[in-house]
Amino acid sequence: MRSLAILLLLLPGGAACSAQPIPDGDPAVVLRISIVGDQREFHIGETIPLRLAFSSDAKNHYQVDTAQYDRSGRMTSEHFNITPASGAVDPLADYSPGIGGGLRGFQFLTTKPWTITLNLNEWVRFTRPGEYRLVVSSTRVSVRDPSSPFGASQVTSRSNEIPLTIVPASRKWQIEVLKQAVIDLNVAEPISPQDLEQYARKRKQALETLRFLGTPEATRELAKWMRADANGAFDYICMLGLISSPYPDTARGALEEELAKRDHPIDGNFLAALKAVSSASNGPGPNWREQQRKAVEELLAVLPNKQGKALSVSLRTAAYEAWNAGTLPKQTTDALAQALIARFDQLPASDQRFLLTDRWDKIASPSMLPILRRYAESYHYYPNSREIDAPESLQVSSTALQRWYELDPAGARPAIIREITRPRPRYDARVLGMLPDKTLPEVDSALAEHFVASNDVGGSANLASLIARYATEAILPQVTFKLDSLIGKWSCAIQSPILAYLLRVSPELARPRINEALAHGEFGCSHEMFQEISEITYNPVLEEIGIRGLDDPDPRVAMTAATMLGKFGSAAAEAPLWQRYTVWAAAWEGREADLDLTLADDTGDRGDQLGLGQNLMMAIATGKSWLTDGSKLRQLSHLTKVRRVRDQLDRFVDMWKSQPLDISFSENPAPAGFQARVAQYHFRSMEALEEKLAQFPAQTKFALSVSYADLEERRSLSELRSVLAKHNLFIAGEKTAQ
Repeated sequence: MRSLAILLLLLPGGAACSAQPIPDGDPAVVLRISIVGDQREFHIGETIPLRLAFSSDAKNHYQVDTAQYDRSGRMTSEHFNITPASGAVDPLADYSPGIGGGLRGFQFLTTKPWTITLNLNEWVRFTRPGEYRLVVSSTRVSVRDPSSPFGASQVTSRSNEIPLTIVPASRKWQIEVLKQAVIDLNVAEPISPQDLEQYARKRKQALETLRFLGTPEATRELAKWMRADANGAFDYICMLGLISSPYPDTARGALEEELAKRDHPIDGNFLAALKAVSSASNGPGPNWREQQRKAVEELLAVLPNKQGKALSVSLRTAAYEAWNAGTLPKQTTDALAQALIARFDQLPASDQRFLLTDRWDKIASPSMLPILRRYAESYHYYPNSREIDAPESLQVSSTALQRWYELDPAGARPAIIREITRPRPRYDARVLGMLPDKTLPEVDSALAEHFVASNDVGGSANLASLIARYATEAILPQVTFKLDSLIGKWSCAIQSPILAYLLRVSPELARPRINEALAHGEFGCSHEMFQEISEITYNPVLEEIGIRGLDDPDPRVAMTAATMLGKFGSAAAEAPLWQRYTVWAAAWEGREADLDLTLADDTGDRGDQLGLGQNLMMAIATGKSWLTDGSKLRQLSHLTKVRRVRDQLDRFVDMWKSQPLDISFSENPAPAGFQARVAQYHFRSMEALEEKLAQFPAQTKFALSVSYADLEERRSLSELRSVLAKHNLFIAGEKTAQ
């Protein structure tokens, strides 16, 4: 069976020990719990490894969420019921981490159990010795349910009952456990890569031992070992151990002691722990901004004493937290920004990248130009772009080049040209395509020569992308000569941009080659070709091929053809999309239940057919060049009873029931930028929003959702009012967005 990995955001809920009644479980799901190993007696504070095994006789009916972790710090799928409850507490009962989630997989339960191992201590701390009984209820299993958006509805599984004997923790035992954990943490990192996994596992286990041990000494050790480790999971274990420590005063004192040390780096996890142990509850409360401000001020007070890595990391944390808090004087945040710029070279590449992207608005100034030039022009050749250091290094350099051009276009242009004409450019047109020129005849010969000589996929892909962006028709003979010998056999990353180049400079030469590539794609390139080519170049020839592609026998080709026509197609593409959608709906009439798929289904062709219907529907409903109003949406809904498609259409129809229609928008710092919504339509620019508004009938009324967040948003609001007036559309009211 296939496990489908997806990213789900979940709100953490109560998942700890309690004396609440245990809900009845679904009798068709078997949940067996047991202790890992033969141990049956545990000291207070000793790690208790628990194995959960899920199974069912009902074939392909119950699916299990196979997630092993949650970003909030602990899983929320299980609830642990301890009897008697008076001798146990939830160590993180007051902890409110906010949104969690993570990568999740799903598979169907079978008679062979699916198992997961958890530490009971995550949810239960025993406070007194005695005989206890444990029952676990779980909501990680769901049953096939066509009425659910994801094809399955959550059920409760109830486990068997197991006994636990908890004995007092002697001082001698606590000292021995603490000593061994510290010994394990002091083991030097191995040189051999094959030993790293075992080293990390041992380190994680030692930190969890300290976290669950819960003694004052263990609490102090956790503060010592929270050192902005490259593996943030280790620091997170320390943070959870500190905020759940039975000795909060000790935790606070240990953190303050480490905060003041010259060589202790202070990162976000450290500051979060400090805020938590300093407040009445371990989570964001109504006074969270005040807590944030106090924590930042404590960090600012010790910054002058920091040195080396500790100073770089702590300075970065202070700046980020100060920017997020929004309560410190501007002169303080400006001073932090300048200090961060001064130590830019000492920051890890991940932080350099973050500053140049998500926090560029905080540091953008002419004082950054020397740094940007240096990083943009520093050349490190990575034969393999997947080398461990390559992604971050290349992204820092490429973003520096883009920011340099933003601040100094004339100064950065020669550097961009030099990069384009390298035998193996480091970047593709997503980075180097920033110049305003439609073509660059001066780079033609270099691009053609290097492309013909190139044999590696990464270098050829970058060259192909730059040819698609800048090359003139002058190098058409060299490009087509190489293309014709490899068409249908090439890597998609090379073939698609070269076909886009042909489509731009010679549409009639491109037509037969695109058709040939669609028919003979050995690497599956035909599945993504419409999407990849249209993102670079779109014209009537590609639209004509795309309309024919709606009837391709491969549903994946038809899916991407539909998406392309919705995103870029002219008004002439609407009718063929409706026709193909009508044919698809008729083909599944009476068999709609076959497309009621769950996340665990090995979908095969059924999944592709469902995807085709969804893509056709979305292309019609959100098409760029026509307006699909409530009436058209109802027509689409009436054509099919496929639940997943119809449910989405019904949600769209509901948006049109509220009149006047809302227009909401926001102006956010890069990379989010401009965002706007009208009914089922979403826009990333004012130009795209105006194009859609122009399709509405004159006299249509809208309600504006306004936040007045900043000057840029007020300017956008003024521009939007002008757009509405220009097209004889009216504002029926305004409301403040939450």
